Amino acid sequence: MIDRESKLDISPRLMVLVVAFLVGLLGFWVFRMVEIYKTVTGTNPPPSISVEAEGKGYIIPDVAEVTLGVTTDAKTSESAIKDNTKKMNAVMAEITKLGVDKKDIQTTSFYLNPKYNWTQDQGSIQDGYTLTQQVLVKVRDFAKIGDLLATTTKAGANMVGGINFTVDDLEKAKTDARTQAIAKAKEKAKEIAKQSGLDLGEVINYYEYQSNYYDYGKGGGGYAMAEGGGSPSAAPIIEPGQQEVDFTVTLTFKLN
Repeated sequence: MIDRESKLDISPRLMVLVVAFLVGLLGFWVFRMVEIYKTVTGTNPPPSISVEAEGKGYIIPDVAEVTLGVTTDAKTSESAIKDNTKKMNAVMAEITKLGVDKKDIQTTSFYLNPKYNWTQDQGSIQDGYTLTQQVLVKVRDFAKIGDLLATTTKAGANMVGGINFTVDDLEKAKTDARTQAIAKAKEKAKEIAKQSGLDLGEVINYYEYQSNYYDYGKGGGGYAMAEGGGSPSAAPIIEPGQQEVDFTVTLTFKLN
């Protein structure tokens, strides 16, 4: 038989358990509602439409890069260095005479290697040394390119690399291409909206990439071997052409 004091002792503990259970249950459902809200809003973005367009920018190169070099064969390494240095100094003097700034002249290679010859009796034997030195010259006055090639080969340059036309700053061409592409994309979106009855809102996403880059003024990448002693009057005519930069942009519009 349970007395009155025992009943009164059990009731408060039972109430505590019931309240704790209800609080836990409420917290669980609040958590679940938040998760459901996040899932629904995250997988159902606002309606939108994306359009893509391409723009082109053009620019005339303002820098010509020419690789010039001297290669010398000699019986000893000392002779190879001495002879090659003499010729290279003469080539550098001609470059300087044309007004090329020192900051636009860069030595790109200096190689001294043993030279081998093959004979029927001895096979492959060392037969002296070969020294090759090359410089990269940036020419900013294109009228001097022909004279540069003519005078340096006369001075002793017997290696001439392909001429590469570049620009110091491509940003103007990129800006022109980007501006054109964005304008085309907006016009395209308006036309689609007009024909389909869509109500365009604000731009909510933007993406761009440089689709291609054409270098119309670029010469060959190989080297031509020239004989020293040519006439400076036989200067070739060099044309830089123009360069084209293509940009493709994608605009995403929110639909009202």
